[in-house]
Amino acid sequence: MVYEYKFNCGHALAVPPDVDEIFCVESAKVDGATAATVSAEPEPRADRATHCVVGGAHAFILRISSFFGLAPLRFESRSNGFTVTISSAMCVYSYILVTVLVICTIFGLVAEINVGVELSVRMSSKTSQVVSTCDVLVVVATAGAGVYGAPRRMRNMLQFMENVASVDNSIGGQYSVVSERKLCIIILAILVFFSILIADDFTFYALQAKKLDREWDVVTNYIGFYLLWFVVMILELQFAFTALSVRARFAAVNDALALTARHVSIPVEKPKTATPLNIYAIRVAPVDSQRSANVSLLVDSMTSREQVVIIKRTASGEPRLIVSPCDAVRRLASLHGTLCDVVKRIDDSYGLPLIVILISTLLHLIVTPYFLIMEIIVSTNRLHFLVLQFLWCVTHMLRMIVVVEPGHYTIAEGKRTEGLVCRLMTSAPSTGVLPSRLEIFSRQLLLQSVSYAPMGMCTLSRPLMASVIGAVTTYLVILIQFQRYDN
Repeated sequence: MVYEYKFNCGHALAVPPDVDEIFCVESAKVDGATAATVSAEPEPRADRATHCVVGGAHAFILRISSFFGLAPLRFESRSNGFTVTISSAMCVYSYILVTVLVICTIFGLVAEINVGVELSVRMSSKTSQVVSTCDVLVVVATAGAGVYGAPRRMRNMLQFMENVASVDNSIGGQYSVVSERKLCIIILAILVFFSILIADDFTFYALQAKKLDREWDVVTNYIGFYLLWFVVMILELQFAFTALSVRARFAAVNDALALTARHVSIPVEKPKTATPLNIYAIRVAPVDSQRSANVSLLVDSMTSREQVVIIKRTASGEPRLIVSPCDAVRRLASLHGTLCDVVKRIDDSYGLPLIVILISTLLHLIVTPYFLIMEIIVSTNRLHFLVLQFLWCVTHMLRMIVVVEPGHYTIAEGKRTEGLVCRLMTSAPSTGVLPSRLEIFSRQLLLQSVSYAPMGMCTLSRPLMASVIGAVTTYLVILIQFQRYDN
């Protein structure tokens, strides 16, 4: 018996040809076009992907991450981007880099504590010693969790990127050079701002220590700490970039679902301009007729894999459904399941680093306003220090937003999918195959979660930010009371 290969949630399953008849799968022509398929051959499973091609903003963030030990990859230049693979040499480099920086930071912290509150520029009281120690250690923990777990995260990335690329192929994802450049500029602007803030903070404390003839002691004690800060910031940007890229695919699937609804005269949403799926995407030469109008990330193992195109672009750029609405709903449900699987992989990969980042951000949102408030109370007229602490408060708040907002946007797209399916079920005719397809899709939505819950401890959404702000307010009051008692 001949078997066809069907794909669901990124995995190939061999099924008999007559299974389609059991589930009433349609293979209809719409506007004279048929869903093009490529002859299926057994190919490597998605979890065996070892390399892929990246370009644009994705290559940019990976190159920066590689320098700071967060992406131990080898880059080989190609005409359409870079081929990336896991590199053993870069893994060793990452481990050595973070280990040296952590050791330098710990020794510097101990040395600064031993100096005493009289000569320390950052620890002028017993309370500030405890606060500053927590500040340093939480940065060490975040950087360590990020770098030591980087090889596993990159392997998972190479695996789920094939699923992301399959979504792009099916729903007609298009590349945008302008959007790609804007992403690179935004990432670069964030890094430049953070570098200036770090340099200014470092210089300020060195100048303060110069009055006590300890400037070089402060430089050697804190150089590792400030370098680890870059590791933390790149790790947060890496997660946000990854989560937003998946969220863009959820939005594209929802747009395709809305287009399907309009095709059967059920306007569930107002038509809107499709945004380019530029994240994780590069321009590649068409491999076959099915990809002729497309751009997407190319994973080598996909060349022999069957890809079913649901939407193609017309000459004017308008999306056009090329399969029957029933078939479109079935395939969109499969793509949605694939993206849910990607979310789960990302959640597993970034679970521990995200928890440490959230704890780090909470502590820094307590520590930094504490130093700012105490400076105002003491009134030593150090305007430079006040401005620095205010900028650090803004930076830590932005760090929280960078981590939480991608999760919130992903949840919002999940809710949008539920709303679209619900309205379709309400308005669709009661006869035919479409209601049963929508019923299966709705049950799938009940069983699959579209959210990031690192280690099951919390959900990345806006209520989490409200909880953090409440906790910060409470602990600030306690710290200020302790400081008064200490005085």
